[in-house]
Amino acid sequence: MKKRVLLMLIAVCGLLMGTAVHGSQETELMANNYDVNGYSIAYYENDKVVFENYGGGINEQSVFELASNGKVVSAYIALKLVDEGKLGLEDKIAPFLDDGLLTDDGRINDITLKQLLCHTAGFSASFELGIDKKIYSDPGDRFCYSGVGYIYLQNIIENVSGMALEEAAECYVFAPLGMNNSTFGHAKTVTPYMGLSSVVIYIFTMFIVVFIVFLIAALVIGKITKFRFFSFKGSLPVCFIVAGIVDTLFLLFVVSKVVVIFWLCFAIMGAFLLLARKNTKVFYASIPIAVIFAFILGFAVPASIPVTNDIVAKAPNCAYTLKSTSEDMAIFCQELMEQYHNPGGAVKDMFSAAVKIDSVNSWGAGIAIESGNQGETYWHSGINPGFQSLLVLYPLQDKYVIILTNSDNGLQFSKETAKAFLGVEGHWDIKR
Repeated sequence: MKKRVLLMLIAVCGLLMGTAVHGSQETELMANNYDVNGYSIAYYENDKVVFENYGGGINEQSVFELASNGKVVSAYIALKLVDEGKLGLEDKIAPFLDDGLLTDDGRINDITLKQLLCHTAGFSASFELGIDKKIYSDPGDRFCYSGVGYIYLQNIIENVSGMALEEAAECYVFAPLGMNNSTFGHAKTVTPYMGLSSVVIYIFTMFIVVFIVFLIAALVIGKITKFRFFSFKGSLPVCFIVAGIVDTLFLLFVVSKVVVIFWLCFAIMGAFLLLARKNTKVFYASIPIAVIFAFILGFAVPASIPVTNDIVAKAPNCAYTLKSTSEDMAIFCQELMEQYHNPGGAVKDMFSAAVKIDSVNSWGAGIAIESGNQGETYWHSGINPGFQSLLVLYPLQDKYVIILTNSDNGLQFSKETAKAFLGVEGHWDIKR
């Protein structure tokens, strides 16, 4: 206990002594090369945390979306429940699940907590359109990075602790460690510094796909039925409108504000085709122009503007809704570094390879492990629309780095930055 208190004091003192600076010239140059509009970095070495920040109004207390990095926090909570004796790493998960997550597949009864944590439970990687409860491989048989597995983990945490995810995170992580600007819920309830992200999205891509599919379908139906409505001239404006509606909904769901650019271009194209429709020759001559215009916008011109995801409410979700700051994540990483050196405690299992993926990569109970000539690094990354982040622990040299960006190009920038800060070669790619 005394050792733990001492180490926590060292961690806090290190953070208090931390230096906040503007981004270094080298890091800013790299950010510009990757079109990264803003970042906040926390780097720990020699008992001191140094912060680097870049972008309008961004500092170490600016809240970013950390996406899948929330899985590390959730794994930490689960392992704390193991320390309390409420769970065991080899416990079967079925008794702790809500009925709605159980399946007729008998293999659900074979899945252990440890397999959930290290992505060998057999679940699907994807969950965006609903939880895919199908088990695709025998539990423990192979690695498959799975957001679904962590939805199951969240259900276990909530049922065992008797608390909702946000409450459990507050109880086991945020409050004890003093992470005052972190949440799995809505960031605006935490800090006013939530930076708008800048997302790169090809605004007409969905429009083009839907338009072509519907137009081909209409022409085929027209060929079969001879119905005039399905003629090329009759179906084109209908398909144009339908594709516009679908792309609008898509853009609203993903990034909200970028839809303004789409509607401006959509209105110009629509007006052009409407006016040209009165003259058959002009109408048919204008179609190639409109197609070229759409393809240029769809595949050659990305829109990179400030956006928010507020239009789509996201309930607290351990797989991708964590919001935090570089300052708070430095505190959390310091705790992980302490637990790395703690011979007791279940959190230590994070750093033991539970599944070997290849000669370089393995996965512990909640975090990725990469081996190299310069020793092992422990890491995780996160990607949400407009936000990409990376944390890397390098215990051998007593270093760690957290890089938070509000850019869709942020992950590659983060990897290069981590290499420079830590002085270690690393790939830090999630094997799917």
